[in-house]
Amino acid sequence: MNRSFLVLLLAGTALPAMGQSPEETERRQPNTFALTIKTGDLTLVDDSQTISGNDRVFDRSAGSVFAIEGEGRLEREENLSLGGEIMRYRNLFRRTSATGAGFEDTMYTHAFLVKSKYYFRLGKALQPYVGGGIGTVWAHDFSGPIHGFADGLGYQGVLGMLLRTDRVGMRVEYMYLHARVADNNGERIDASSRGLFVGLSFFFGRR
Repeated sequence: MNRSFLVLLLAGTALPAMGQSPEETERRQPNTFALTIKTGDLTLVDDSQTISGNDRVFDRSAGSVFAIEGEGRLEREENLSLGGEIMRYRNLFRRTSATGAGFEDTMYTHAFLVKSKYYFRLGKALQPYVGGGIGTVWAHDFSGPIHGFADGLGYQGVLGMLLRTDRVGMRVEYMYLHARVADNNGERIDASSRGLFVGLSFFFGRR
């Protein structure tokens, strides 16, 4: 994606929708449902863990980071939204005692979270927000030292900023996910991560 395309995308998002005055844009917000596609730069919180009796070192930078989120505004409290998010990322790892610098295995982490967010400056182009979520997290590595699917509860906190028009918006948010999960042998794996997400939101429906 080249720089000029990014500039055009940001400019189109920051301006009111074609043919609408700023007052009309503010009056028509919020919409009843929003769908957001996100990617980001996440870091594994604990990059040194013991799995299956061996010390392991992880690549802290997560790869294949992707999330999709849907949320709806409450009828009587439009600043508040409820929704859900599906998120995934992966981290390479190896035995600390392994010769060479290459990685041997890959841990894949998936999360399904029920979320709520509170938006400030309702109806404005720039809307900061805070939120949190709770749900299930599971991690696996196919043929590596993690036995089966490691799963457990996950807790998420977010702090973000939404730049929107009536139908489209862009957002940047800081996310922390706490996820200590247990595999089929009862061994704990720490899949917790933190970092920045960027996303593109689409708004549907009317109040």
